[in-house]
Amino acid sequence: MPSSSSARSSQSLRSSAAAAVSTSSGAADQPSVPIEILVEHLLAAKRSLSSMTLVLQANDLTTQARSVHEDSVVLAARTAFLRAGIAQQIHTLERIRRGLARTYDFGRRDFEQLIKVLDDAGERLTRTMDVLHNTIVDPVFRPPGEEPRSLMFFVDEGNVDRLTKSLKESIAELKAAETSYDGDLLRFDNDIRSVKKHLLAAPGLPSPSNSVFSRPMADLVRTLTNHSHAMAENLTSLTRHFDLCVTAVRASEGGAALALRKAAEDGPSTISISGVIRGDGTDTDDQELKTMTAREREEMLRVVMQDATEVGEVVRDINVGLEEMQALGALVEQQAAHVRTAHECTLDAFRRLEEVESRLGSYVAAEREYVDRCEVEKDAIHERLAQAEDLVVFYEGYAGAYDGLVLEYERRRNVEDKIRSLWRKAAAAVEKLEEQDAAARDSMRKDVGDYIPGDLWVGMDDPVRKWKVVAVDEVEGGSEEIGGSSVRLKKGTIEAARERVHGH
Repeated sequence: MPSSSSARSSQSLRSSAAAAVSTSSGAADQPSVPIEILVEHLLAAKRSLSSMTLVLQANDLTTQARSVHEDSVVLAARTAFLRAGIAQQIHTLERIRRGLARTYDFGRRDFEQLIKVLDDAGERLTRTMDVLHNTIVDPVFRPPGEEPRSLMFFVDEGNVDRLTKSLKESIAELKAAETSYDGDLLRFDNDIRSVKKHLLAAPGLPSPSNSVFSRPMADLVRTLTNHSHAMAENLTSLTRHFDLCVTAVRASEGGAALALRKAAEDGPSTISISGVIRGDGTDTDDQELKTMTAREREEMLRVVMQDATEVGEVVRDINVGLEEMQALGALVEQQAAHVRTAHECTLDAFRRLEEVESRLGSYVAAEREYVDRCEVEKDAIHERLAQAEDLVVFYEGYAGAYDGLVLEYERRRNVEDKIRSLWRKAAAAVEKLEEQDAAARDSMRKDVGDYIPGDLWVGMDDPVRKWKVVAVDEVEGGSEEIGGSSVRLKKGTIEAARERVHGH
């Protein structure tokens, strides 16, 4: 807004000029104001019109401010729209990220559960193998002099080693797939954070609810417009005052010549008074001067003298107004630069978003690859688990079969013992029969021996046929014990085997 002094000067000059035009009275022959004073006021009025350049500058400032404001409004709208779109895209990216994270979490839980199953299977297999390692084959089953050997010695332990190695490789592949996918998720997180960081780094846009500056740009533009209008009105008042001074000088005798001479002495100026001092050459112009009454001339001089005292103040107001407008224009430009910076930062965030979206396909593909790799390795692990279960069943059956072998050995030992007992009884019965036979032979010789010739029964004196029962392996030169060993199973070994087999 123009200063109060500017408003007063403008109003005073305008009212004085109006009063000069509307007043008429009687004529006077001599001027009441020296012509030299009038000429000085005329030259001062002419110099004051150089303020026109300031008014033009003010107009340019206002025009430029309006243009900048319009551009800023459009740019701010675009920036706000772009920010809203980026925020929506960030929300979409975060939803995709949560979906990828669910896949990762599901795979990790499945992996942990699979590891638990593997641990259980491994513990069972280890326990079974420990039983085989700790079970020493009884010497009765092995050749004499052989060093003690466990049940594990007689099976291929390499199957377990190969199975363990294969499981470790599959677990390592699963872990590698998890690590790789976790790295992809981490890079995705970094990308999203980068977009957010770029967006948050952008300065805030001025708005009615959240003004970044103390005065909105629209208010500054309105103030500039008001200043420009006030300065134009002041210039109009100065122009009227100048015109009134020209009229007063021309209406004074010798005024025109003196004014031209003084103007020439005043030096070059962008505003020339020669044309206005000499008049436009029309009869109307000369007629107005001739018909001016003395009272009109006196009133005109009064107005000129009164306005002349305010010319300097009006010029100062114009200068001050321009300085204020320049300061306001700088504020407008500052806010416009702020909007441009916000737009550029938002564009940076958008470009960063485009880069992230160009990699989005790779993150989705990484999820698919992770799922596929997990499925392949889990199938392989389940296959190895089945093999481990088969080994456990085989080893448990093997350990159980050894207990059965111990019981079988004892059963056979019992059978041998029973057979031997039967043969002992048979041998005793045979011996008794042989004794009875010998007694019968003696009795026969006593009864009939004196009468029967000795050569009648060629084999009558032959002894009874002898019978001997021996084990087959003894005949072949082997031991009489089962399996060629004289060592018997310990009773505790047999009882333990029987308890494991029969459960009591």
